[in-house]
Amino acid sequence: MPKELVLFDLDGTLLDSLPLIETTFRYVFQRMEIPWENGAVMKTVGLPLRDACKQFGGARWRELFDCYVQHQLSIHDAYVKVFPGTREALAEIAPMVKGMGVVTSKRRSVATRGLTITGLDLYIEHLVALEDVQKPKPDAEPVLLGLEKFCTRPEQAIFVGDSLFDVESGRGAGVTTIAVGWGMASRDELRVANPDFLVDNWSQLLSVLKTLVFK
Repeated sequence: MPKELVLFDLDGTLLDSLPLIETTFRYVFQRMEIPWENGAVMKTVGLPLRDACKQFGGARWRELFDCYVQHQLSIHDAYVKVFPGTREALAEIAPMVKGMGVVTSKRRSVATRGLTITGLDLYIEHLVALEDVQKPKPDAEPVLLGLEKFCTRPEQAIFVGDSLFDVESGRGAGVTTIAVGWGMASRDELRVANPDFLVDNWSQLLSVLKTLVFK
């Protein structure tokens, strides 16, 4: 069945926000004297921030959370950017499909801010954020809510993401999953998650989408 809806993860997929995330975590870990542990916290990117804070902050997780949010807001606009080719790709995809949306574990205010300052909000009709669900990724609920917003069935949709959590969420929702290799996870890690497609750049992603949309 031809696809008519494309849902995207945000961090590491559309937004090149990983430097922002790492810079913020390093600042907070140093301030709170939490061991960096070779950046193990970066493996939690894609999960809700509170989960990472609970894992690494223990009883001080709320302090870690609040410090992270405050510091990230102070540097957000100077760090966040889009991956090369993202705007051009979304402009090409837009007339091909019924709609495009974002499904993220980020809080709505920060996700909206990132989309707005980068201009990607011009292409994104609906946003599913952390506050919208009871069970965030890797549960299927966020992707299923994205489908609901567009009144689209799973077999008509595609979910594009850069993490194992994205692939698991998309598979649980019954949509076609495309993993991108330019985000946080390595190709080997993504391959283990068993996405329907694995691509390395926007050109490859566009080729796959055209095949799925027009087949």
